[in-house]
Amino acid sequence: MWQLRKLSTNEALSEAGPLPNNWGPIFGLEGFKEKLGDLSWIGPDYADQGWVELNKEEVKACKKLEVAQRVEKEKTKAKATMSESRLTVEQKQNWDKYLKELDEVLLQADLHIAPRMPVSP
Repeated sequence: MWQLRKLSTNEALSEAGPLPNNWGPIFGLEGFKEKLGDLSWIGPDYADQGWVELNKEEVKACKKLEVAQRVEKEKTKAKATMSESRLTVEQKQNWDKYLKELDEVLLQADLHIAPRMPVSP
């Protein structure tokens, strides 16, 4: 995984992901990765920017963050559904169980490899 960063502060300028497919043909450097670490040679707009290949720990952290964001999104939907007055007691219990299962997703040891998400009611 790669990420565009501001080199002086190590601030992320893009989401982590694969290296863009079009970088090589645009600059005539297809297949060369050594020029990606510092893009100042492209022009002043790219000064202090570079593509950085993430190490294993950074990749792991990115994947955990993605799962945590997905869990929060699902929890928000579940809470909104539970606030509806027309749900039966059984339906509310199912949604409550779903919320507890969502909390347990973040406790999985292999969260960054293959998270197991519960099925919503």
